[in-house]
Amino acid sequence: MEFTTPASYGSTIVRVSGVATDGKLLTAGIGGDVKHTATKQDSDNDWPEPTSASYHWTGKTADGQEFTAELEGALGTKYDRVDVMAEVPGFIKTIVASAAGTRPYIYQYAPKMTIKVKVGDEVKEEEGTLFTEATFIS
Repeated sequence: MEFTTPASYGSTIVRVSGVATDGKLLTAGIGGDVKHTATKQDSDNDWPEPTSASYHWTGKTADGQEFTAELEGALGTKYDRVDVMAEVPGFIKTIVASAAGTRPYIYQYAPKMTIKVKVGDEVKEEEGTLFTEATFIS
């Protein structure tokens, strides 16, 4: 998970992540990053909807070996777009959006992708389904 705090909190990037393979946790912590490598404007709410992303992890395993993992590519068809305030009456939603600048939307994707994991000198690739979401609030 990666998020950026609002400007009032210094626009700080906070990350928490973990990678597991073969039934064991390789690493968990704050090392890594996520980038939306391509986006398109959502015409309904003006958020930059991601269409492609890259994920990168770094760190050490529990036994002290250097570790990296890479995952990148097109996110494919959007699984869902959640309007967090969809059940709120329209006039209240408008007031909140204009007063607080809050327009929370969640974009969800579940593409097939291949992760490349390197532990020490050993490199392993594994295909699977990535569940990822991008949340925009304010």
